[in-house]
Amino acid sequence: MTTSPVQEDPAPVSEQLSDLVREVLADPEVTESVGKHVRWVEGTLHRALKEKDYRDRYGASLKDLLGPGAAALCDMTDEGQLRAKELKTPPKHVTASQRRRASILRRLAAAAGVPSGAYSYPKPTPKGTMPAWARSELHNRVRTEVDARPSDPGRARFLVVLGTVLDTAARAGELCTIGITDIAPDLSLAKITRNPQADGSDLHVTEVWPLSPVTQAALAHWLPIRARLTEDLEGGAGALFVVLHGNRADHRQGAYKRGMPLMLRGMIGSYRTHVQELKADRTNRGGAGWELPTGLEQLRRGVQERRDSYADERRAGDRKPKWAPFLVRRPLLSEEAEKKERQATAAAFAAVAQAVDAFHQARTAAGDDTDPRVLKARRALREATRTAWARSDHATVLKLLGQAKLENADLDAAGYAAELLDALERS
Repeated sequence: MTTSPVQEDPAPVSEQLSDLVREVLADPEVTESVGKHVRWVEGTLHRALKEKDYRDRYGASLKDLLGPGAAALCDMTDEGQLRAKELKTPPKHVTASQRRRASILRRLAAAAGVPSGAYSYPKPTPKGTMPAWARSELHNRVRTEVDARPSDPGRARFLVVLGTVLDTAARAGELCTIGITDIAPDLSLAKITRNPQADGSDLHVTEVWPLSPVTQAALAHWLPIRARLTEDLEGGAGALFVVLHGNRADHRQGAYKRGMPLMLRGMIGSYRTHVQELKADRTNRGGAGWELPTGLEQLRRGVQERRDSYADERRAGDRKPKWAPFLVRRPLLSEEAEKKERQATAAAFAAVAQAVDAFHQARTAAGDDTDPRVLKARRALREATRTAWARSDHATVLKLLGQAKLENADLDAAGYAAELLDALERS
């Protein structure tokens, strides 16, 4: 389409478009991210309406603007026009921006009650993950690296990230939200707040996933390193994954200090960097290179593929390990389901008090902490403690243990790792 700027009155539809956008943004279901995209597309439409040819053809009504006008807008933007910053050459492939713009155009058309002419762009082909043999080999390779107890903070943090994804299939954004309080007393479980892409809801499911022994070992090694990184921070330090180095003077906008939470871009970038370093390091030591995806999302999808294949084989009658969360906590439940959850939580709390009493009785009767009766009571107390934590939080569980007369010096009997207790106190 040939476009020519002109100095004329705004198109009749301009005010209608602004009113429509205000109506869409007033919807409480519209997230902040979607709202930014709506305003972005509104700006593009207003720029298009300044072009005489476009305004004459599609500026009479919302039906024209969001119907055939949306298709014309897609053509113009595909050619690199109407950008706040013009491109010298149009993109060679379909971009995320094109798909996002078309999606918002369809949303606006639906809100206006008119047919949409926006294009439906094909979804990108996902990048390959990794061979099946490499997926089964990853835990063994991670174990070798963890057993070496790397002194480099970046490598130590990377191994926890890697192990957590292998165990939980967590997305990059979900990893960033994991806090110290989301790790079980004995480091054997982690709470993952699921936040799938394109889910605009503020209500998310929390899954409590078992962590493998190798991930637990990586965590135990990382927590003291993390403590040193956060020791100079003012206030709390609750994130599990933290920044290794500050970027600039504290008074500058966007500055961050060592020990602050690692954000999404940092998580993705650090993973890519450490994968490359690890592959090069292994090759230089004479070992075979890792078949490890260079992207965090590729790794997650590889883990999910493995789980799906195992699930298929289990349904076919093969005896395969079953991957499943220890517990799932949903934000919205029916009245009956919520009642059952409260009862289960109360039972878990009562089990903690009973387990503490049994531990004291066994210790008194045996007089020796290595006695099999005491060891059995410790295992029962540890299991009761982590179940109660999975249904509540550390503050509640520690209060329960105190009320049951378990001394701080005996918190290890309840499974509390010293490294985690130090981190909880700091956070």
